[in-house]
Amino acid sequence: MPEIATKPLSVFQQTMWLEYRLAAMSAAYNVVLPVRICSPVDVPALTRAVELVGARHELLRTRFLEFDGEPRRVPAGDPLARLEIRDVAPADLRTAARSYVDQPFDLAEGAFRVALLRLGADDGVLLPVAHHIVTDFASQWLILRDLLDSYRQGTLPESSGDYDRYVAEESRLAGSAIGDRSRAYWHARIEGARAAELPADRPRPRFSRHAGATRKVHLAADVAERLPGAAKAAGVTPFAYLLGTFNALIRRYNGRDDFLVGCPATNRLGRELRDVVGAFINPMPIRVRLTPAATFRDAITAASEQVRTGLLYVRYPCGLLNSGGTGLFRLAFGLVDTDRSDPPIPSPAAGQDMGPVIEYAGLRMAMMDVPSQEGQLDLVVRLEQGASGIDMVCSYDRDLFDAATIGRFAGQYQRFIRAAVTDADTAVADVAMTAGADLARVLTRGGTWNT
Repeated sequence: MPEIATKPLSVFQQTMWLEYRLAAMSAAYNVVLPVRICSPVDVPALTRAVELVGARHELLRTRFLEFDGEPRRVPAGDPLARLEIRDVAPADLRTAARSYVDQPFDLAEGAFRVALLRLGADDGVLLPVAHHIVTDFASQWLILRDLLDSYRQGTLPESSGDYDRYVAEESRLAGSAIGDRSRAYWHARIEGARAAELPADRPRPRFSRHAGATRKVHLAADVAERLPGAAKAAGVTPFAYLLGTFNALIRRYNGRDDFLVGCPATNRLGRELRDVVGAFINPMPIRVRLTPAATFRDAITAASEQVRTGLLYVRYPCGLLNSGGTGLFRLAFGLVDTDRSDPPIPSPAAGQDMGPVIEYAGLRMAMMDVPSQEGQLDLVVRLEQGASGIDMVCSYDRDLFDAATIGRFAGQYQRFIRAAVTDADTAVADVAMTAGADLARVLTRGGTWNT
């Protein structure tokens, strides 16, 4: 029997493997970019496109297996994914799409699949789904781009780089003098800090099922418009402004002066990795230290400094800091600029099932709202900045929280951002946590919850 050729996993992939082993039936790490196609589809051409994408990107034709207790990548010579076609009634579309996205992967059989849900001769939904062990946000757009380009052209260029180089460089850096300095920096950042938590509606189970849900809310237009100017006046990026405000809200929730939140960062560094599909993620711990007298400016400035210095050490895999990184934080925050996506398909705004229709690759298409990546942590807040403004996507663990609780949190974050862009020198403690209907509800119960 010939010897099987295997390859090592990156640190982030090792974390994903551990999460998979702990909750193999969870879809928390399934990633999708669902596209509604409002044109007749050439099924043979799309079938060929799926094969070409699998051939170009090794991780999309890779199995993950254990050998003597160690997880390894096992690339296949030919693509593993084949286009799946399912005829669906319009009334069943959302249920069918969610069902396909939420289907767990058997990583021993691969981590990528594609379906076309057909509603009619000129209407369908394309669902390219990949497990986070082989993809990230940028990679998912690469997959979609390559699917559409190869559908139109019938060919794809060879990849200009490979994930093996990234894994080897990560290992080399971790064992180098630079790695030693980086490790010392990160250990100093996290020493003595605890992961931030929110008051939950139910006791935390001993083991998380990673069963999640999503609440999407649109940031008020006037607040979004004032954000760039407020950030510039404070000498920080809009991301740091929003992160600092998020940290201020968490401090009001838990009353602690010192805690950690997570901030996903990319390790996709260098031109040779630009077109490589892979998991180039380094979840950075952000240390939050805020006193009861802190202002929004204090929180924003501190967040900016944490991000700025952290990016100097972003090549060191933070997953090495604490048993794969799974216990470093339970809350995470990120910002995505969808305006820079290629292909330029706008995301649906909050409350909409579809985004604007565009033409690309000879097809009329629009992005569809099908939530994914739910239940990875207690709460992950992702702000999506696009042509229609900023949407707040809150993905949460529904074993811990009710939908109404997350809805209130989103409303409170809106209130905090408005206060911060209005006057950064406002004391965080002076902003009401409840207003309107929420305040009335608290008062009728005789409460005084941090109002």
